[in-house]
Amino acid sequence: MANHRLTTLTWIFTEKFGLILLSMITFVAYARLLSPAELGVGTVIIAIVELIGLVYSSVLEDPLVRLERLEDKHISTAYWAAVLVSLASIGVISGAVMLYTPDPLLQWMTAIASIKILFTMMARVYVAQMRRSSNFRMLASRTLLGKVAGGIGGIAVALWGLGAWAVIAQALIMELVSIIVLMRADPRRIPFHIDGPTLRELLRSGAPVAVNALSSQTLQRGVNVVLGITAGANAVGMFNMAMRIIELPRTAIYNGLLSYALPAFSRRSAEPKRLIGIVGDSTAVSGFLLTPLFVGLALTASDLILLIFGAKWAEAIPLLQVLACTAAIGNSAMYATTALVAVNRSHLTIKAEVLTTVLALALVYTLGNLYGGMAAAVALLARMLVITPLQIRGLNTAIGYSWRGFFEASYRSVIASLVMAATVLLVLPQLGLQGYLHLIGSVVLGALSYAVGYSALHPHWPQEFKSVFTSR
Repeated sequence: MANHRLTTLTWIFTEKFGLILLSMITFVAYARLLSPAELGVGTVIIAIVELIGLVYSSVLEDPLVRLERLEDKHISTAYWAAVLVSLASIGVISGAVMLYTPDPLLQWMTAIASIKILFTMMARVYVAQMRRSSNFRMLASRTLLGKVAGGIGGIAVALWGLGAWAVIAQALIMELVSIIVLMRADPRRIPFHIDGPTLRELLRSGAPVAVNALSSQTLQRGVNVVLGITAGANAVGMFNMAMRIIELPRTAIYNGLLSYALPAFSRRSAEPKRLIGIVGDSTAVSGFLLTPLFVGLALTASDLILLIFGAKWAEAIPLLQVLACTAAIGNSAMYATTALVAVNRSHLTIKAEVLTTVLALALVYTLGNLYGGMAAAVALLARMLVITPLQIRGLNTAIGYSWRGFFEASYRSVIASLVMAATVLLVLPQLGLQGYLHLIGSVVLGALSYAVGYSALHPHWPQEFKSVFTSR
């Protein structure tokens, strides 16, 4: 069992860290080849399309994963309902953008980008089946192949001087290759059949998940849209630069952990004590890795942006620092939503998710014209400070996860990360390093001071973390 878990996680993180590497390559290329405004336009268009696709995906995929028995009627109903809704959405989006803007270039960009919804939705039943069977090897293969093809296509379009089309081309190619790989791996013919009661069952189960996903992703993608309306494409480009540096590791690592966590949590949903134990252990292990990572990004923000991306992105430095602190705070409750889904109690945090998202977007709309990208960064930080205790309260109501357990899972990584930050800020200036040596010195000094600080607080952490994969 332990070997199976480690093998599963190995394939998950092969995919996710492979994505980080490939995304870094394409992101650096875009930073060099595109202007902030071009990156901003492409980002806004893809944000709108991905937001719609994500809502549909959440309604179907997680309920399929949670089913005790996945039958043919579930597969055919989910697949063809997804296809029909996607085609309708493409038509609606294409018509809406023609009413919104007279610019034919923006009209074509948005209409073509909306095809991504269809490819994304066609993949849901395949992904759900592979998650259920722990076939993360195939999931990793399709994502990596899609990312490679999309990255090559996007960079090629950028080199041709087509600007924002590069971002759209990458997204479309990636999804198209992914669905082709999935269909070749499972070449079954899915008969055209939509069962009404089955569809209603999936919608009832998936609606709370979709609302939570909509809230979270409306915040991430909606911020770009609102910021574009109030502050312009240049501000979106700067904000997206900082956000992408955070999202590359966070999305890869979070998605990998949460893909594994949902089926693992679901198997323990009838045993609250075991579920509380694995949530706490998982939070401790994740915090050990992620909290210093994001604090470290805040410490090295200036070096990263100026050395790697160039001085034209200097305005993104303070945005990156604020967003990195936001991500570090979010680690403490990263499994809350997944645990609530596992016990079918995700409705407990819906109001909080929606309200805090609306307030954050309102803050961006109000302050975006004055403060540009910083308004968006501060809005995300403010929301994180409010939503985290509300998520823990919901988890406490659902399974009895206590505040004491919350603090015990997180306090060591937080304290050790603060020790790391203080050490870097106090010691590094005395060394007189410049350029890449300054960046390398920050990383080495930070890693050593964090390791010492964490080990002092928890000398037996290797044995305890190993037990997460071999017990419970």
